[in-house]
Amino acid sequence: MDKRDKTLIIIAIVICVVISCLSPFIASGDPDGLEKSAEDAGVSEDKAIVVIQPPFPDYTFEPLESLGEVSVLIIGAILTLLCGWGIAEIVKRRS
Repeated sequence: MDKRDKTLIIIAIVICVVISCLSPFIASGDPDGLEKSAEDAGVSEDKAIVVIQPPFPDYTFEPLESLGEVSVLIIGAILTLLCGWGIAEIVKRRS
């Protein structure tokens, strides 16, 4: 990996962390998409079948309030980047 690629990866990580830090404060409180459709259909979260219990429901860690939302989003962004990197390594080795 050359210096240019490393710089690009670092910039991507910084952008993901910045977006993760800002998103809880600029996100809309009004539900949209799937959550809004479920509300319109009269399906509550209590009736939903949960196969696997999420570790951070509603993208937050309750004891930390807003800081919990930011930390969960940063953890998610880093895990997503690591998964992408791992898949890229596997593909690279197979080629």
